[in-house]
Amino acid sequence: MPELKSNTPTATPFLPQLPDQFHFPGLIKLSNPSSSFSPDHPLETDPSYRALFTQLSWKSTSFIMAYHKSLFFYKHFYDDFWEYGSIHRATHLFYFIPGFNGTPGQIKFGLPALLKAFGSELYIRSLYTKAFSCQQPTWLKYTQKNLSQKHQQIITDLKEMTAQGQTVRLVVSSSGFYDLLAVWPQLKSLQLPLVLYWVSCAPDRVSASPWEKLFYKLNGFSLCGHKWFAYPNIHLLKALNPECTPGKKWFYEGQKNYFGKNDLESRFYYKGIMWDYISTGFFNSFLQYCLSQWKNQGAPLLDSIPVYSLAATHDGFWDNSSPTHIYSTLNTYIPTPKIIFKPTSHLWVVTPENLFDLFTS
Repeated sequence: MPELKSNTPTATPFLPQLPDQFHFPGLIKLSNPSSSFSPDHPLETDPSYRALFTQLSWKSTSFIMAYHKSLFFYKHFYDDFWEYGSIHRATHLFYFIPGFNGTPGQIKFGLPALLKAFGSELYIRSLYTKAFSCQQPTWLKYTQKNLSQKHQQIITDLKEMTAQGQTVRLVVSSSGFYDLLAVWPQLKSLQLPLVLYWVSCAPDRVSASPWEKLFYKLNGFSLCGHKWFAYPNIHLLKALNPECTPGKKWFYEGQKNYFGKNDLESRFYYKGIMWDYISTGFFNSFLQYCLSQWKNQGAPLLDSIPVYSLAATHDGFWDNSSPTHIYSTLNTYIPTPKIIFKPTSHLWVVTPENLFDLFTS
């Protein structure tokens, strides 16, 4: 498939520098979170917040308000719970780095596979800073200041976890690999005992969505030079993009379950349909920022620790690229990468049996 060129302007610098009042703990103050918004919703009452947005129609405002409300829903995996177990009693130590707009709690989805592969004497810590809370809108998380703090937290956590000489197994989800890559030069120089599992391998650049023109007119807005829009998650769109389904019916050796995408990732409901916000220009700016940090420090390869990867061959982020293309991209950063390929989509490659195969490879 030819690369789709984006007409989204590139923001300068890579990521927006937003006013301090828009940092954690968030913007939304609800009089009754279970029912409706209070009159002081910031889009309506805070001119400085509303001024961040351009081309904001009444329809896009209603979508944003529905999204804001979802940030305070009950969470199943998409939460800020970042530490599990006792580091002093555990036999195996794990450190989880979520992908773009991911959260610490997503590692819980991998617990069945981790328990089967390593037993119950586990200690798990997830990368977490308050600026990246699940209650913070995506577009307010990714500033250079917040990313710098986040990347420093990776180094701090791993130095602390390896202080007694124990090996730490990194479980890195999707584009979280590029957060790791941004600090890899420093980690490599520390020679920490690490093993890396890269789950749902993500490309180092994504093509512009062909749906941008359609949905941007319906619910989109611009912020700091990037176009954002919400796209629906319905089964009817699976043939066009495998990432647009609302969930997965899982069957494996007599076991079955239903995994809802809104349980695992950030989703909101509008008019009875599940939606998610996306900005390919903004996402590419994040990737570019991380890659620039890596290159500015000499661009060392991940050649000093074992690395195992799990990739989907029907992955919408890769434009359904061939395994050869995926291998070539990973080989840019990981010499002779060891990759398990599965014929499924980006998110649903993380089912328990696939993760078990990765952890025992």
